[in-house]
Amino acid sequence: MRIRVIKSARRDLDAIYDYWANRAGPDIAQSLIYSITDMFPLIAEFPQIGRSCDEISPGFRVFPAGKHLIYYRKERSVIKIHHILHGARDQARAFKNN
Repeated sequence: MRIRVIKSARRDLDAIYDYWANRAGPDIAQSLIYSITDMFPLIAEFPQIGRSCDEISPGFRVFPAGKHLIYYRKERSVIKIHHILHGARDQARAFKNN
């Protein structure tokens, strides 16, 4: 199955990179981004791997990538990555505000 990272998830990845690049440097930030995006092929191969999170938004699933959570939805023959949020955040609020 194909993966499509939509604009909101790209913004999330950019924000994660910027935050860590300023705190720990660009190499650490890039390593963190890779650790998150390395999960995308696994999600593409096994779309049901994430747990259902209908309480956040109907039809969505969530899969952990370290301290971050990848929110996605299967739509026909594509998996759309919608958000990548830090696990310590209020997930329902962060999901709606992004």
